[in-house]
Amino acid sequence: MIKIRIFCSFASPGADCSTPFIETSELKDDPEYNTVYCFTNDDDYTHAILLNIPMPELKIPKENVIGLAFEPIQFLGLTQQFVDYAQQHIGKYFIGNKGNLHAPFVEHFAYMWHMTPLKTVKKEKKNLMSIMISNKLQVSGHKYRHLLANKILESNLPIDIYGRGCNYYKTTDKRLKGEFKDQRLMLEDYKYHICIENYISSHYFSEKIMDTLLCNSIPIYMGCVNIDDYFPESAIHLTGDVEKDWELLRDICNYPDKYNRTINIDKVKHKISIKRLIENNFYSTNI
Repeated sequence: MIKIRIFCSFASPGADCSTPFIETSELKDDPEYNTVYCFTNDDDYTHAILLNIPMPELKIPKENVIGLAFEPIQFLGLTQQFVDYAQQHIGKYFIGNKGNLHAPFVEHFAYMWHMTPLKTVKKEKKNLMSIMISNKLQVSGHKYRHLLANKILESNLPIDIYGRGCNYYKTTDKRLKGEFKDQRLMLEDYKYHICIENYISSHYFSEKIMDTLLCNSIPIYMGCVNIDDYFPESAIHLTGDVEKDWELLRDICNYPDKYNRTINIDKVKHKISIKRLIENNFYSTNI
């Protein structure tokens, strides 16, 4: 049996980082889970997945080790020490942008955690559009969300605004919904959701678009430039030019059916499941 241990550089000591994969990829419904492959927190592992930049002492072949960058390269904290470690101990390391890095670094989606898929999704939505803004303003994606939020509040477009960033706006506008405990609030009953990654990247994308698709909401998206390779004909693309993007948002609000997309949630779930990584990379090394 393939026994996978997950090592993580950002979780608390003793945390079981396999649980989010099991839940969000619905592995308990997979007949091969616990028969062909399983997860372990002990030293009996045959394979390993490294999240971000941990450097455990491994005693298995590097071909049995995959690294996953759960952050854009700008936030990852890569050091030369880790690059040297990866070249010695990791078969493949999936990263959104590899820059001038060589093997084992490969530009690819990194199977990030996302929301657990809903048992039922709403096909008919009560609300048109939403956006989430944080209280962070450090990087380009943070700032661009707020540029659009300002334009929204200056208009009368039916776009609801969620997130801690709402606290920056001293207005009683009812479209400012504020903080939320469950991301479904800003997705489940909205036909469209504006989702903007923190950075533009070749292959990095996050729960921002995955959760949107899983809720059967159409993403109005900016971030991963190759997103159509993963979710063909699902996203409406923002450009990063605020005036062009504002005209697009206005047109969507005025003619929402013109931009309709059909989202195949089963295909989305299949694409983002950690099972794909296990099948494609570990089955062939299970000797």
